[in-house]
Amino acid sequence: MRRNISDDDVPVILWWTPFGNNKRIKTCGNARCYFTHDRTFEKNVRLKSILFYGSNFRVYDLPNWRSSAISWGLLHEESPRNNPILVHEEALNLFNYSSTFSRYSDVPLMLLDLPGLEELVGESYYVSTKEKSALMRAENLASVLYIQSDCDTASDRDRYVLELMKHIRIDSYGACVNNAQLDDRLKNNYLDILNNHEFLSFVAKYKFTIAFENAICNDYITEKLWRPLIVGSIPIYYGSPSFKDWLPNNKSAISILDFASPAELAKLLHNLLKNNSAYEEYLSHKLDKHNNRVTNSKFLHVLETRPKKDSNQFVDYMEEFECFVCKKIHKDNHELETRMVTKKQYDCSVPRDPITGEINKRNWWMEQWNIEKCAAKLLTRYITSNISIDIKHFDDQKINMYDNDEC
Repeated sequence: MRRNISDDDVPVILWWTPFGNNKRIKTCGNARCYFTHDRTFEKNVRLKSILFYGSNFRVYDLPNWRSSAISWGLLHEESPRNNPILVHEEALNLFNYSSTFSRYSDVPLMLLDLPGLEELVGESYYVSTKEKSALMRAENLASVLYIQSDCDTASDRDRYVLELMKHIRIDSYGACVNNAQLDDRLKNNYLDILNNHEFLSFVAKYKFTIAFENAICNDYITEKLWRPLIVGSIPIYYGSPSFKDWLPNNKSAISILDFASPAELAKLLHNLLKNNSAYEEYLSHKLDKHNNRVTNSKFLHVLETRPKKDSNQFVDYMEEFECFVCKKIHKDNHELETRMVTKKQYDCSVPRDPITGEINKRNWWMEQWNIEKCAAKLLTRYITSNISIDIKHFDDQKINMYDNDEC
C-alpha cells in the first residue's frame, strides 16, 4: 500500500542507508508505519526510528544523535570483513534493535543462505559414493574440493588448507592456494554462478568440500556450509563455533576444531575414503528414510518459522525486521532507554590461528581489529555528544589512540 505521508498520522521509520521500503505505509498486524529513504524526515516530529544496513554504515555519514524517543536499528548479515567497527561493543551499543546472523538478535538470520528443507534432503545433485570413487579415477579428481578467491581473511583459512594439503590431496580451484583449473564453462565469472545447476553438479562429484568462513562468529553460517550439504559432499567446516546447532543431524559435517592438527583430520578423511559405510554415515540427510533424514528439532523449528513470502529470502527477513521495529515503536513502554544491541547479537572472535587457536598477531586483520576498537570508542564519544565528524580528523584521532594504547 503506497500513500502520501500527509494522508496519515503514522510514525516514520527512516532508512538512513537506503535499503528497505521507501515511500510506503506498511501495515504490520495492528501497527502501521511510514518507511522512507528521505533524510529530510530526520527532523520530522513523526520520526520514531532510524534503520541502518550494516555494510553501508559509515562513521562520516550519520544522523544527529537521537532523542530518547528515537531508536536505531541495525540490519547486518555480513561478517566483520564488511565493517569491522561493528564487532566492538561500543559501536553495537549505539543500536536498540538488530537483525544479524546471531540467534539472539531480534530477527535472526543464521539460516539465511539455506534455500529450504526440500533442497537439503533432495537428491537432484546427489552422486553416489560408488560413482564418486569412479569419477576420482576417471577424471583424476582429488577427494577434497577447495574453491575460494578471497585470500585475505580474518580466519586465515588458507593457512590451514596449505597444511592439510601436506597430508591429503586437495583440488583447489579459486585464486587462493590454486593448484587446479576450472573448465571453460565454469571459470568465467564463476563467482556469479555458485548456485547454478552446472556448478552444483561439479561440487557434487567430490567426496569432501572445504567450507571455511572468512571470519569466526557465533551463528555466522553461509552458503559455504549449505552448498556441500545440498549436493551431498561432506563439508569440512571452520567458522561458527556453534554451527553444529544448525546441522540437519548430529553427523552431517566435519569440524576442524575436533582435531588436534590438520594431520589428525587427514587421518579421518583417509579412513572414510576406505570405508563407504562410515563415509555415508555423514550423508543421512540424503540417504535415510525420508522422514528420518533431519533429526535436529531446533533446526527444523527455525526453518519452519522463518519468513517465507518472497522468492528472495533476504527481502523476507528485511520485511520482518521492519515490522518488528514498527510494532515496537507503537508500544507504550520505556524499554528504549535501556535496550541496546551487544556483542551477544554480533559475537565475533578476534583473529586466531586456525591451527593453534592462538591470537594471530601476524594476521594484519588483528591490527585492523584493534584500530577499529579505537574507532568504536571514539565514535560513541562523538555521537553521544552530538559532534559532527570530520573523517580525516576522526581517522587521525583513532590512529593516535591506537598508537598510545588508549582503546
